[in-house]
Amino acid sequence: MLSSEQGRNTFRARSLLVPTIIIFLAAYLMLSSSVGFGDVMASMAAIDLRVLAVVLALSLVNYALRFWRWSLMLSPSSNALPPSRHFLIYLTGFALTTTPGKVGEALRTFYLRPFGISPRRCLAALYNERLLDLVAIGVLAMFIVASSGAVTRSFGLLGAALVTALIVAQHPATIARLERLSAFLPGRLIPSLTNAATTFLRDVRSMMTVRLAIIGTLLGLLAWGAEGLGTYIVARELGLNIGPLAAIGIYAVAMLAGALSFLPGGLGSTEIVMISFLAYAGATAPEAVATTTIVRLATLWFAVALGLGAWSAIEAFPGPIAAGSGHTSERKSPYAASPSDPKGR
Repeated sequence: MLSSEQGRNTFRARSLLVPTIIIFLAAYLMLSSSVGFGDVMASMAAIDLRVLAVVLALSLVNYALRFWRWSLMLSPSSNALPPSRHFLIYLTGFALTTTPGKVGEALRTFYLRPFGISPRRCLAALYNERLLDLVAIGVLAMFIVASSGAVTRSFGLLGAALVTALIVAQHPATIARLERLSAFLPGRLIPSLTNAATTFLRDVRSMMTVRLAIIGTLLGLLAWGAEGLGTYIVARELGLNIGPLAAIGIYAVAMLAGALSFLPGGLGSTEIVMISFLAYAGATAPEAVATTTIVRLATLWFAVALGLGAWSAIEAFPGPIAAGSGHTSERKSPYAASPSDPKGR
């Protein structure tokens, strides 16, 4: 269970879901009404439930592959954690995807700490996970970027610039310069923040081995490619004449736009880009809106639902070890906190 303070904070964060969902529904109703609400609903109703089940299964493949990558990042510190329990904890990170500040990702740190996995290491894994996601999505976006206009190519260039900046940030020379800079900065707060940043970047660099970078990128390509394939299946089911590579490219560009917008879950920006490119590919406005709505329900909102379910399950059945229970793991992790290193490594 979470501590009382953590519980209050996460309860406040969970309460943000309600207005987010209301805003989401209102935006989609307005958008559907502007292009013909009846036509949009007719297009959505045309999809077969068996097809929808396949699309949801592809989303589950995405989550499973990303969890596999996450486990590799935390190994060997996660060896004492039962895989099924770890998977539930990983899913809780999706619960608050649509709330500001990525609060949901921090939930993992609360539930993993009793197993000897420090928050610092969790945040380093999250950083590397996002970096590898950007690389994978950027590669998949090339399926459509190469044959599109300047606006689409700008997303690719921005994504490449962001990935480059994240990689440069963890280079030893960058870390060394930050350390030297902190010695000349006035006051206490800014040097402390700079030291914390250099420590974090060292954790990130120590985790991101060449082997992990290669495997993580491949898993990311498969994971996000699976959801892109789900976009193709939905589009074809609704009668759109679009190829699988083009559909994967459209999905990847839309996800990249959402990431670069820095909006929670990419809400708004992802939908606008996906609808625009589907229309460019020949879809009518109702078909584009219906396809985008189904895809987002089967990816983003399906993940939120699974995250809330996993969160509720962990709270209802905390098991032998849960945050705040006072128990410790039987197998001591090499990254667990010690008297000489109270924050863990």
